[in-house]
Amino acid sequence: MLEALGNIGDFVGGIAVILTLIYLAVQIRDNTRSTRLAAMQSTMLSAQNIGKLPAQDRDLARVVRVGLVEPGDLDEDEFQQFRYYLINYLRVHEDMFVQYKAGVIDDETWLARASSLITIFSTPGGRKIWEASNAYRPDFQAWMDSHLNRDRPPAV
Repeated sequence: MLEALGNIGDFVGGIAVILTLIYLAVQIRDNTRSTRLAAMQSTMLSAQNIGKLPAQDRDLARVVRVGLVEPGDLDEDEFQQFRYYLINYLRVHEDMFVQYKAGVIDDETWLARASSLITIFSTPGGRKIWEASNAYRPDFQAWMDSHLNRDRPPAV
């Protein structure tokens, strides 16, 4: 009789362990999903903040507009402002690229943001800033170079 009760106890204990492992797996999955969504939201917010700067500053809007098309028309201070703006834009997108490769950002989101990135850096001013810089992750630099060297007309 005691042996039968012990076997039942072992069986119930085994079921409890299995249920606990299932519960922990679900919790880990949910936590991973939440962490990824928070990381993606933070990165997208950074992109929005960079993108809205010209909308909030008329002078910066002009500097970016002129800088993209004809960077030589900017004076030294304006060119530096343009350069810093595009470097920050690149940094945010480099972070997105890293998150995309890690599976945090989905294909559709990355492709939409990447399209904007390539459009900006396909302009004369964007190319000038990109070609003068090499302070990015090698995989990001290779990705950018491969997309900028395609035969397509620059979009403004």
